[in-house]
Amino acid sequence: MYIYADILIITNIYVDFLLIKSAALLTHSPLRTGHGIFAAFIGSIFSLAIFLPKAFSYILIPLKLISSALIVLAAFGFESGGRFFRRFAVFYLCAFIYGGLGTGLAFLFGGRFITARNGVIYADFSMPALVITSIAAYACIAVYRRFTDTDGSGEYTVIISDCGKTESFKAVADTGNVLKDSFTGKYVIVCPRDTLVSIYGSIPEFDSSEPAVTKRWRFIPYSTVSSSGLMAVICPADLCVKNDETGELFKADVYLGAAENKTDISVFNPKILI
Repeated sequence: MYIYADILIITNIYVDFLLIKSAALLTHSPLRTGHGIFAAFIGSIFSLAIFLPKAFSYILIPLKLISSALIVLAAFGFESGGRFFRRFAVFYLCAFIYGGLGTGLAFLFGGRFITARNGVIYADFSMPALVITSIAAYACIAVYRRFTDTDGSGEYTVIISDCGKTESFKAVADTGNVLKDSFTGKYVIVCPRDTLVSIYGSIPEFDSSEPAVTKRWRFIPYSTVSSSGLMAVICPADLCVKNDETGELFKADVYLGAAENKTDISVFNPKILI
């Protein structure tokens, strides 16, 4: 099979971006699209290792480790050694799943459309076929996540840095809080209104006409056993969830929602934790 560098790079940008998105899904890590595309581009450059002669095979493993580390750093940044290595390990898990599917297809078709060399998979078939196979692999990732998500047991503190100040409050993990923003897919930490007022000064009403108040806020529908309506939510500049027992910090990309009822407890879905 002939290997074309342009097809190799374009295909690997697509596949590496899916790997990064899968790693973000499994670790519940915030991921900016631009960072994900840049990281995928880095990975595609390293895919040119497929052209290395056998005499350089001894550098393939170090090269693969270095490229994967750079991809993870470019996509998610560096917050702590523990979080980096978790993301690194999960990224490799996703790569094994996608790579295993690709290798299986190469075997099934006798290497006519897919070939693997120097740890790099080269696919020479249509984009629809590539999309179908990647969706199948992504489905495997989703099933794995379903059985490995944490139950969030323990006590937590939510730490918010926004509007030039830092505030913290206690919170509990509850799988019953499934409130999400339908457009971004971000979970919502439901907080007492007084907590958010102490941070942001005021909370807009749905019919508010004050643009200065509502420019960062949005309203999403919610429903509980006893009520339903629209909840005011805001995405903080920076938010971490601290496990009070272990001291471990989890950076989360979520919304804060103002509870309508009188409550003193903030509730989040444990899926926001790595």
